[in-house]
Amino acid sequence: MQTRKKPRKTITLPGRYFTGLGSPVDVILTELSVGGCRFPASGKKLIPGAPLQIYVGTSGPHRANIRWAENGEVGVTFTVPLTEQQISEFDSSDLPAFSGKTGADEFEELPGARPHRFC
Repeated sequence: MQTRKKPRKTITLPGRYFTGLGSPVDVILTELSVGGCRFPASGKKLIPGAPLQIYVGTSGPHRANIRWAENGEVGVTFTVPLTEQQISEFDSSDLPAFSGKTGADEFEELPGARPHRFC
């Protein structure tokens, strides 16, 4: 079992991720640290190691990689860690509303995004 280098903060914060395919997906982040976050799986198949971009509250998009996906939850690792100051600014009692944009145009292009095919 791997020990975390930074503690995670238990939180209830909206997020939105985009894998480069399809439409962005809204989720509720349940844990957050400078190095990554956790959220309930949305039903979309997420493969460990795959890249994505994620909004944490209204901050982002942050590039990340899927670390694990199991038991109805997903863990991601940020490519560039958040700062301790950013983490301290997120508060479960302050749930920002997204702009209403639901398209991929709010995210940067994600090179190399390919559909995963299962036979």
